[in-house]
Amino acid sequence: MKINKQVTLLSAVAGLALTSVAAQANPQPHIAKPGETWILQEKRSDEFDVKDATKWNFQTENYGVWSWRNENATVSNGKLKLTTKRETHNRTFWDGCNQQQVANYPLYYTSGVAKSRATGNYGYYEARIKGANTFPGVSPAFWMYSTIDRTLTENGDVQYSEIDVVELTQKGNVRESDHDLHNIVVKNGSPTWMRPGSAPETNHNGYHLPFDPRNDFHTYGVNVTKDDITWYVDGVQVGYKKNLYWHRQMNLTLSQGLRAPHTEWRCNQFYPSANKSAEGFPTSMEVDYVRTWVKVGGNTGGDTGGDTGGNTGGDNSNSCPDTWVAVTGVNVTPQTKTLSKGQSVTLNTNVLPACATNKNVVYSTSNKNVATVTNEGVVKAKNKGSATITVKTKNKGKTDTVMITVN
Repeated sequence: MKINKQVTLLSAVAGLALTSVAAQANPQPHIAKPGETWILQEKRSDEFDVKDATKWNFQTENYGVWSWRNENATVSNGKLKLTTKRETHNRTFWDGCNQQQVANYPLYYTSGVAKSRATGNYGYYEARIKGANTFPGVSPAFWMYSTIDRTLTENGDVQYSEIDVVELTQKGNVRESDHDLHNIVVKNGSPTWMRPGSAPETNHNGYHLPFDPRNDFHTYGVNVTKDDITWYVDGVQVGYKKNLYWHRQMNLTLSQGLRAPHTEWRCNQFYPSANKSAEGFPTSMEVDYVRTWVKVGGNTGGDTGGDTGGNTGGDNSNSCPDTWVAVTGVNVTPQTKTLSKGQSVTLNTNVLPACATNKNVVYSTSNKNVATVTNEGVVKAKNKGSATITVKTKNKGKTDTVMITVN
């Protein structure tokens, strides 16, 4: 027993050493420019020397036709293997066509997933992946997604963000890869799904791979900034979009999803198809590594900050990090103001910290008959009385108030 413990300890030390060597071999992403500092985010990176359940959730929530199983995700020989199996089972399923949860719904395949427990947004993400042999039927994927926040109801609010670094073998040609975006944005008071098919100009990038992704490992990456999203395959740029909506905190995810002919698309979701074949199953994708870097410095502002994904540092200068910075508060002046009927005042609103990523705010009044307020914070006195003007940040919902008195 003592010898076994020593062997286990030596193996663990060796694993850590291998991870350290690998990280040192790639200290910066390929997009790094001279003079830039990029920091590896350990909580969203892995060389897969061990199956680390403290870093990854291998039994995350089921969604649609995807039934995730912990045992379908294995790690050996420095590789993560995610396997899809033909397994009949029943569970609760959301039936979007009928807008209801259905208990004991029959499903026919299970698969593997690795979802990071830490979240983040801006940075460079890269994974070295070998696709599954089976085609068509499964789609190896490297992506990130946020929670869905239905409490965000103002026009322009983003309830959901998803960035697909790559989705393989889900089209008719085995060499077609997708590098797409999904989001839910409030438009005209209604949450609206924007998908690659419905908004291709802002949400879709397709690429014809110069290789068969099933045959060997290749690198797939994306660089996400506050302004731009740029995709890469083996270091070559293959897609670009302006970052219009993808500012939410997201979990990094590796998975193998089910596709046609075993699924069909109806009512904005996948359903199981009549094809329940076991041919080609089980089938697996493999991941050699996943690495996430955040660039520090390079923006203007007075504070530094980090995301919730384990940012291990930043610079000490008066510059903002290239990562999501959450709102911590908001101040509005003047705190009180007396106006005569017909007069106006423009509020001075300061969102904290100075490096906060989303500084958008919403103004409201407690009494429109006394005072109104515009989206720009201009208050106009209407009738005698008093009204409270409230400013609320779209990120984190921080508030401050101004008391308006009209003579």
